[in-house]
Parts: sequence; structure tokens; C-alpha cells
Amino acid sequence: MKGQKTTPVLDDSSDEESNVELSRMDDGEVHWAATLSWLFCAVPSLLCSFTVVEQNTELVTLHCGRFSNVYKQPGCFFINPCGVEKIVVSKAKISIDLPNTKVIDFNGNPLIVSGVVVYYWADTKKAALDIASRECFVADQASAVMKSIVSQYPYEHLDDKSGSEDSDSEAIDERPCLKTEAKQITDRLVRNLQRRVKIAGAKVDSFRFNEISYAPEIAQGMLKKQQAEAVVQSRSTLVRGLFFFLCSLVLNYEGAVSIATSTMSRLSKRKIVMDHVEKTRLVSNLLTVVCADEKVHPMIQLG
Repeated sequence: MKGQKTTPVLDDSSDEESNVELSRMDDGEVHWAATLSWLFCAVPSLLCSFTVVEQNTELVTLHCGRFSNVYKQPGCFFINPCGVEKIVVSKAKISIDLPNTKVIDFNGNPLIVSGVVVYYWADTKKAALDIASRECFVADQASAVMKSIVSQYPYEHLDDKSGSEDSDSEAIDERPCLKTEAKQITDRLVRNLQRRVKIAGAKVDSFRFNEISYAPEIAQGMLKKQQAEAVVQSRSTLVRGLFFFLCSLVLNYEGAVSIATSTMSRLSKRKIVMDHVEKTRLVSNLLTVVCADEKVHPMIQLG
């Protein structure tokens, strides 16, 4: 009939096909996004998995807080980056300059002492895991050892040389003191420090005093004492030298007198007549030639 409206009929099959196509497009986009995300995460992780260990260094690795491995040879290594922690320990020698410290020596004198310690990390696992702030640990132990050893030795010998015999003085000079830095003292420093830092994996190479002197409060007095001892020693050396010089001079003159007497007796045996003046002149010339330090030219009167 004319004047009636007709309603369009929708096709259900076409709607379902369009929905399937849309869902497929969404799934494809999701897969591409996931793939790109995986690539962005995997590539940097793969690149970060390669670790270079340099010459004269070692690498300690931990995975999830647990010890994993120690890489001791230089080169490039692949390490799982998941939960990894890397600790690099250098095998090069380290030098520590101990600052000036006031210590009381064996004789009760205050001293200003400083030292130099050379060491290296022999056990990298202990150095990385067993001790926190390993450099500070070694420095603190070295300072404690230096104070302990210095307090057991005198700075210098304070013996009374006036009443001592030669054998006693030689025995005293052989005793170690801090001023001469005997090998026995340095060996004790190395042994004691090594025993304390062994738990940190450190190996002590040397331990020597850098500076050792009297403290300022007694330095002036000890300087005067040393000056007085030097004056006494120089005077005793002068007296000893003068004594030996006089002895040699007496022996020299005794030999000269013997030569002159023998000469005059031989001349008299050969019946060579000489008056008193000639004998005196001859004896004087003989003594001059025999006792003189330099070459002399005696004057002989003829006629």
C-alpha cells in the first residue's frame, strides 16, 4: 500500500565477520607491541651480559646475594645479568702513608712516628666479601701495629759509656733501636701486620718508618744532650789521638837516639877523632834525618 514505510533488515552474518576482522587486527597489534617490547628489553640485557675483566684485576660475582664465581683471568665473559652484583678487586700494589703519630718508646720518651706500608690483595674473595671498607681496615691495623712495636724498642741507646768495657759497648751497639731501624724491627712490623690483615685477604709486602723523631716538647732537651755527648766524644777522641801520637813520637826518638849512639861508637872504634862540636853537629844531623816527616837536606861542614 502506498503511504506505508518499509524498515531495512540487517544482515547478522556481515556483522559477525566485521567483528572477527577487528579482533584479528587488535591481536596482531598486540603481538607486534609485545615483540617490540621484548626486543627493547632483551637486546640491552644481552649486551650488558658481556663483562670485560682487565689486566691485573679480578672480578667477584654474586647472584641474588649469593657468591657465584671469581674471574681471575683477563678477558671478556658472559655473565647472567639477572640479580647479578659485580665486585672488581685490583691486584696492583697499594701504598699507605701513615700520618704522624705520637708514641712512647721503651725508655718513656715521646716520639713522632710515621710509616709507609705496601701491600696487595692476594685473596680477592676475602677482600670482596669478608671485610667492609678493606682499605680503611688495613690502614687502621697498620697504625695499631706501628704503635705496639715502637713502644717495645728505645729510640736510641742511653748507656753509660764511661764505665763500660769494649765488649759491653759492642754488645749494646748490636741491640736494635728505632734510630738505626734495624732489620729485626721491620721484620716484626711485617709479621705482626700480616697476621692481622690475613682475614681480609691482604699480603703485606713491606712496612718501613717514614719519619721518626723526638716529640717537640723534649726535642730541645734531647738536642742539647746529643750536643754534649758529641763534645765529650770529640774530646776523648782528641786525647786518645794525642796519646798515640806521643807514644809514636817517643818510639821514633828512641830509635833515632839508638842510631846516633851506634854511629858514634862505630866511629870511635875505627879511630876517627872528632871534637865535641863535630860530634854534636853529627848527632843533630842524624836526629833531623831520622825524625823528620819530610825530606831534609842536612848541612855538612868540610875542612
